[in-house]
Amino acid sequence: MRRLTLVLLTFLAVLPRGDAGAQIIRVPGPRLREPDNWASAGIGLQQGWTVTDGSTSSRWELGDSQTFFAGVEHAVAGGVTVGVRASTARTSVRYFFTGTGIAADADARVSQALGMLHITSGRPLHSVIELGAGATFYSGFKERGTGSDLPPRSADTDFTFVLGYGIGYAFSRTFQLDVVQDLATALHQKTGLQAGDNSTARISVTRLVARVALGG
Repeated sequence: MRRLTLVLLTFLAVLPRGDAGAQIIRVPGPRLREPDNWASAGIGLQQGWTVTDGSTSSRWELGDSQTFFAGVEHAVAGGVTVGVRASTARTSVRYFFTGTGIAADADARVSQALGMLHITSGRPLHSVIELGAGATFYSGFKERGTGSDLPPRSADTDFTFVLGYGIGYAFSRTFQLDVVQDLATALHQKTGLQAGDNSTARISVTRLVARVALGG
């Protein structure tokens, strides 16, 4: 949370001061006429988490990484859009073979595909709330140094839901920047797990989002 606070303060510091200050004081303030469709893209800092996989008798301690994402949205009401978002990251992994004590340094691909609900106040300086559901995919596990493949050999898919919250600024009717903190929960399969093994992963991502209007 300390990292998110620093990001938010930096974001606020670069806003146009005169206009932003007026919007903070002016209540409720004017709403911008909103386009029907949006495209979004950006970069995020994804914090590490651990997955215990009973089907491969392994534990994956995933490290911090940069994630890249893109999405499209359609307006359904004032300040409300629905759409889809995809992301991908190449992530370092401390890969443990449970029960043997053997560990390996590796890398893996972590991707997500989510259906999203995006809600804002519709003003230049605005709050952001996002709700989403979809899947997290783990694939491409390779040991460092040797390049050897590690199990699972095919993509492992976990149902995932996410809550995002943050702030943003509309520089014009067609361009916005948002800073959003995502808190996601991924549900891993319980096959082969021992009693007491956790099958739930908590994934935290701080994202800088550029949103551009498509059409009118």
